[in-house]
Amino acid sequence: MMFLFWIIIGFGIYYLYTNREQSVQADNRPSAEDQLKERYVNGEIDTETYRHILKALNE
Repeated sequence: MMFLFWIIIGFGIYYLYTNREQSVQADNRPSAEDQLKERYVNGEIDTETYRHILKALNE
């Protein structure tokens, strides 16, 4: 009976550990402002468009 208890505890820890890694990976994507800055630096958008979108994001 004690053996079954430790197996359940082990699976619980494993489940929590694997889900934590997935949530950390999902949070590594750049923010909307970072993506906007990258588009501006690459020349995909002009200064006026950059400022307009940045203002909309901050509202």
